[in-house]
Amino acid sequence: MANKPKRLLEKYDLLLEHLDFGYIGRCSDGVELERIVKVLRSGEEGFFPQLTEFAEQQLRRVKPGSKLFRRDTPLVTRDSVAGSRWEEHCREMENWEESMRSLRKDMLEGSRVVVDDGEDLLPPVRSVPTESFGGSSGSSGGKQRIKSCDYESWSRYDPDTEILKMDLEEERYKDFVKEQNEKNSKKAIIEELPPDGTKNLTESERKVLATKFKEKGNDHFRAKEYELALAEYGNSVKMWPTAAGFNNRAMAHIKLFHFKDAIADCDECLKFEPENIKALLRKGQALCSDDKRREAYQIYSQVLLLDPSNKLALNAIADLRRQLPIEEVGGCCSSDDFADLIKPKKLVKDKLPDAVKALQTETARIVRNSSKQDQQGSSKKVLIEEL
Repeated sequence: MANKPKRLLEKYDLLLEHLDFGYIGRCSDGVELERIVKVLRSGEEGFFPQLTEFAEQQLRRVKPGSKLFRRDTPLVTRDSVAGSRWEEHCREMENWEESMRSLRKDMLEGSRVVVDDGEDLLPPVRSVPTESFGGSSGSSGGKQRIKSCDYESWSRYDPDTEILKMDLEEERYKDFVKEQNEKNSKKAIIEELPPDGTKNLTESERKVLATKFKEKGNDHFRAKEYELALAEYGNSVKMWPTAAGFNNRAMAHIKLFHFKDAIADCDECLKFEPENIKALLRKGQALCSDDKRREAYQIYSQVLLLDPSNKLALNAIADLRRQLPIEEVGGCCSSDDFADLIKPKKLVKDKLPDAVKALQTETARIVRNSSKQDQQGSSKKVLIEEL
């Protein structure tokens, strides 16, 4: 007899009393609430729509990111979206296909590089060799069979010669296999990019290789292997300099505490994209870590001009204001003379000389009074005898 499947209450180790408004309202365990919702949705214990809705509300309050709230989204069709949106999707797909075709065409056209003497520097891509494995094109496999009614050809046919050719072809094949096995037995030297072959690559090939290097650097960065990530980002920038490559390498420099190099990479990224907020934030972080707080304050101010609600820039500005006595001036002074910024509203007479004179007079009066008290006290001295 086949084993009867367990009910969900038994599978999840729940009691029937747990399917109650009071218990569900008191429950704060997200996993247990998920199990209760699964039981109620299954209908094994009955159909209770209000209780199910209440359990889902409690689960949404305790665990908003639960998998039970995920819904399958149907595929986008022409009838499910607006006409303008559908046309926009189609246009984006056509642009992407066109860019891929042009990239493939550029790579195929640049796959064969010919030097000045007419010799191919690179082998053809996906080409079928016309020669056999032994290097000769006169193999028996390429000949056509003699028709049974072609008596003239059969009369010239020599079986011994053909058998000798087959034996020679077999020996040649054995030598070929032996040579290939010897090559495979040697330790392979893996070199992804020859140092002298980069100059012969086309622009499309450089872009593709730069993207691959950048993706490998991202994988190393996620694994917290910052040295390897820095090397891959460097290869990407050498192959094809981009704003993203410099930006990623700047973050790797920050993780390795190379703050000056990070600032230099951020400057290179800003040459490509002057309004790159990520590059500005990373430059400000590197400047703060390099103890250049005033320059960092200016960089974060530029970020706030581009994105006034940026939380990282706002928090950094608040910290820098507590660390530095920075005073904001309403206008920008065109010249280097800051005398116009220091203009007192009124002149106040210096009171220091009068205070010094008053202090001298008071000191003399105190000395005279103390001397008089000493003279009066000396006439009324009491002799104290030690017992």
